[in-house]
Amino acid sequence: MNKMMKCLAVLASVVVLGQGAITPTKDPNMNGEYMLARTPNQPNATWSTQFRDYPGGVEYFEVYAGPITSTYSEVFWTALPEVHLPPDLVQRFAGKGMAVVGFEADQVRKTPEGDVSVPINVAYNHHYGAQILSKGSRMEKVPRNPADPRTMRLSPEPGYAFIPVEHTPSASGLPTSLTFGYSNGGEFRKSYHGLPPPFAQVIDSPERIAVTPMQIDTWNRDEMNLTGSKFVPGPAPKWSYAPLSGPDATYSGLLECPLTTRIRKHITGGGWNDSVTTQILDCSASNAQCSGSLSNYTTAEECFTAARTLPGLIGLQIATSSGSSTILPPGCTVSFAGTNKASVYFNTAKSQACCGAGVDTIMGTQQSLVNLSLSLSESKGATITLEGPANGDWFGIGFNTLSMSNAPYAIIVDGSGKITEHVLGEHLAGVQINNSVTVVSNTVKAGVRQVVLQRPLKGMTPQHHTFDARDTTLDFITALGNTPTLAYHTDKTAATLYLWPSTPSPVCLCSVPAAPFGKGTGTIEYLPTGESIGFPFRCAPYESILGNRNPTCDIRTYVGGLSTCHHGWHLLDAEQEVPWQNQTLTYYMKYRLYFQEYDPSHHIQVFDITWSIGGDTGEYDVPQCAPGTPVEQCTHTITGTVTPGGTDLHFIAAHYHCHAPTCLSMEIYNNKTGELICKEEPYHGVGNDVSGQDKFDESGYIAQRVCLWGSSYFESPPLVSGVPLFIKAVTNSTYGHHGEMALPQMLLAHLPTKKTS
Repeated sequence: MNKMMKCLAVLASVVVLGQGAITPTKDPNMNGEYMLARTPNQPNATWSTQFRDYPGGVEYFEVYAGPITSTYSEVFWTALPEVHLPPDLVQRFAGKGMAVVGFEADQVRKTPEGDVSVPINVAYNHHYGAQILSKGSRMEKVPRNPADPRTMRLSPEPGYAFIPVEHTPSASGLPTSLTFGYSNGGEFRKSYHGLPPPFAQVIDSPERIAVTPMQIDTWNRDEMNLTGSKFVPGPAPKWSYAPLSGPDATYSGLLECPLTTRIRKHITGGGWNDSVTTQILDCSASNAQCSGSLSNYTTAEECFTAARTLPGLIGLQIATSSGSSTILPPGCTVSFAGTNKASVYFNTAKSQACCGAGVDTIMGTQQSLVNLSLSLSESKGATITLEGPANGDWFGIGFNTLSMSNAPYAIIVDGSGKITEHVLGEHLAGVQINNSVTVVSNTVKAGVRQVVLQRPLKGMTPQHHTFDARDTTLDFITALGNTPTLAYHTDKTAATLYLWPSTPSPVCLCSVPAAPFGKGTGTIEYLPTGESIGFPFRCAPYESILGNRNPTCDIRTYVGGLSTCHHGWHLLDAEQEVPWQNQTLTYYMKYRLYFQEYDPSHHIQVFDITWSIGGDTGEYDVPQCAPGTPVEQCTHTITGTVTPGGTDLHFIAAHYHCHAPTCLSMEIYNNKTGELICKEEPYHGVGNDVSGQDKFDESGYIAQRVCLWGSSYFESPPLVSGVPLFIKAVTNSTYGHHGEMALPQMLLAHLPTKKTS
């Protein structure tokens, strides 16, 4: 036995001797027995996962956080009211340290007969954050910072973390907050959250608990009960990959947060290829040329070449010239008067003139299946002119999109000339929304119906497109039907409308560089409320998912995951009515925390850290294996590397956060030696909850077998400071999956680094 293990064994025995003042619990675990992984060189001694058997004895207290209330397909992801600890416990530990050696968790309904566990296939716990706080700390929103691992936890707001921040240090120097969110997803109820002695999470003067759960309501109210029954899928959106029938239909596709037509993606910059565009600036804010992600042309040759490739000028006579002018904006500009001629000028002077100064109105016309003319005026609003066949069938146009998959705002003209407004679905009619247009004229001549409409630039609701009188390009789609009212189209196409100032004012000509894969960013907008979520860079070169072009890395390919899954959002397509709206589900998060009185001669403090090999948010997509692949070969693997800092950090516990039912294993290796440090293979439920044998054994759902180090029952804690770690996650790919996660959630301690036999 090495010196470290001898030291830990002595400390563990001292814990047994030093806790005589407490009254150890004799109660069984709240959730029963737990399964553990075995590290490669673990001794044969058996560790009891019953907390009543914990060396030295433990006490516990229980708290309920909530309530959580949801309807079918709804996401609940927000902070719950903080819960104060029992007054006698607060008084007992005022000015003293509490050593938390483990906890158990569940989600329960409170009933007159007592707590009733809510099945995980009814309300899926995607993850949660939980903290114990003293009066010296409070929860705050702080920017994410890779240099501070505490800020890299999952948060409802991209770019920020909601974490404890210390404002008044304790007199003892002990921590004033404690985080206990590990194995904190669908696996949270039956994964072991205990620490081997002498290790503990320590807090001075604990007072209250803060919990931020992310829950997804998957309860089919017609086919499932609330006490354990066979899972039956409810409605799901088109982008859900989960099977809806057959023996594999054991989980809801909603738990993977698929993209829906209630969501619209707004992409920053260009598409997949370099392009050229025009720009009108907000001259009251800036007179800089080519703002945002656009860049300037620096020579006359570049300017004139780009002008000839601008789609809005193709086929026109282009006059080019250069010189020095204090009247025109600097750099490359183009003027178009609505004839067949355009003027391009490259100005070498550093003038203060602004592109678009004095411009109130921009206009354009584009012929397509449905001809579109558009006038956008800051003072008069939008005038929309549509021309389509007057043959008794419908025609329509969708704005700001090149496909139906992006939930576009559309105007439909039916066979009789009636005007309606819609949010379209993916090859579906979508939903009709309130009309915001005023009909100026609606005429038929020579078999062509012309409709002239007016409306404000700003949409009546977030579902109505908001026009911008400075945006000089507008993508749109058109379609023709063969029925009087909106139904499946017989013909469709996409086009781009180019708009120019109504007077021949110069506009900037700018380069739109294509973002490489993984750099496509933008925002995700939830149309029913208008809430927007940022989509920043998220995948790093040390992760295999970037090199493999995983869809999660780029907004242009993103089709589901955390970014489409926020508080109050429903995970159904816009054309799908939310069912069972009068049958809400209400329940609480329940925690039982096991503790000892902290004694610095007995306990060694641990702290938690979460790494990610699935992008900044820890998630990635699992592609479906090729048809005909044997089931046992349908696996998908991602990898990443992490090198912990410091000089004396050692592993104490490893918890692997991933999602049912695809999660198969996580392995951590010393990347220098190739030595396996920990391998965790989750247990997958077999449905014993239905028979009443095990309320936590829902078919397909997981419990994590965690790795532990320390005391005589386990291997010596491995030193990981400065050690490159290779992490591999393996998933089942019989079906495709969105938003799978690969998050090693680790507990570490500062220990002496010298080891001798």
